[in-house]
Amino acid sequence: MRVVDLTHEISPGIRVFPGSPQPAFIKWSKFDTHGYDSEVMFLSTHTGTHMDAPCHFTLNGKSIDQIDVDRFVCKDALLLKIEKETNELITRRDIMDCGVSIEKNDSIIFDTGWEKHYDKKENQKTEDYVMANPGLGADASQLLVESKINAVAIDSPSIDAGTDNNFISHKILLSNNVLVIENLCNLEKLSSGQRFTFIVIPLKLVHATGSPIRAIGIIE
Repeated sequence: MRVVDLTHEISPGIRVFPGSPQPAFIKWSKFDTHGYDSEVMFLSTHTGTHMDAPCHFTLNGKSIDQIDVDRFVCKDALLLKIEKETNELITRRDIMDCGVSIEKNDSIIFDTGWEKHYDKKENQKTEDYVMANPGLGADASQLLVESKINAVAIDSPSIDAGTDNNFISHKILLSNNVLVIENLCNLEKLSSGQRFTFIVIPLKLVHATGSPIRAIGIIE
């Protein structure tokens, strides 16, 4: 068995969407004074590698604490490597051309190759990474809904392309109770068409629209 960490580190310098807060870890207690160390976190629930709950874009949709816990252990995850560049869309045809069979309750993970831009020196501006990313086209999202999948995940900061201010794929997927997972990393350690167990555990935050997660892949 091989375990692969698919999660970005959360630090004060992590890339976040413009207008979102940079994470802060505020010292709360000190070992010398209190006998133990602790800190307080300040961050958006959509920071780093995270999960979107249906209520993020759907009126009366489930919040992150209301999602059935068995959906977080995805025994039928399928990786599709479909390389895309700035603001390009993954299409229905791209998925079909992969030559794989998508089954009911599968979780589909897309490796666009966008992760390679995360630490590039020419992309030091946050906007270059989080506002120009590739995403999932509406026709591709509709195909996944028709396939009745459990979740869709991607290595870019959003399931929608950076230029899509209407968040079309978010709305299509979340309104159909498909979980959305964003900002994965280390997908190059997996092979296209490979099936594996995908574990994505959010915090049980009452009424929250999302949560940072620890995402891991388990390859038997």
